[in-house]
Amino acid sequence: MCCAFAKAYHGLNSSLAAEALALRDGLLICYSRGVSEVMVEIDSLNHLHIVTRQLPCPWELACILQDVAAKTQNLKDEITYAPRKANKVADCLAGHAPSCPHLVTWNSWADLPTFVKDPYRLDKEG
Repeated sequence: MCCAFAKAYHGLNSSLAAEALALRDGLLICYSRGVSEVMVEIDSLNHLHIVTRQLPCPWELACILQDVAAKTQNLKDEITYAPRKANKVADCLAGHAPSCPHLVTWNSWADLPTFVKDPYRLDKEG
């Protein structure tokens, strides 16, 4: 893990728009930290198919995804599908985001809030 973040995205018309903005912000954080190779797991197949151009891009996402492409052209990224159950950290952070007044980042697993790490502990115990 190079970084995790949470940010509230208010006033959007769809969850796909929030997913696209989170993808943009995550890639920009990596780029700003000098990370040149990134593996991204997306829990929405529709979003994955739009980003990988297997589906047409809805007009409300076009500017966001063009911004991602322009600002991250020097990144080598691999974007794959991971069901929500397979990435509980991202799911917990997404649920926590509405309570964040601004972008919040964590730089290591140890820095993450306990409530984010607890689902993994519970899986191992139960």
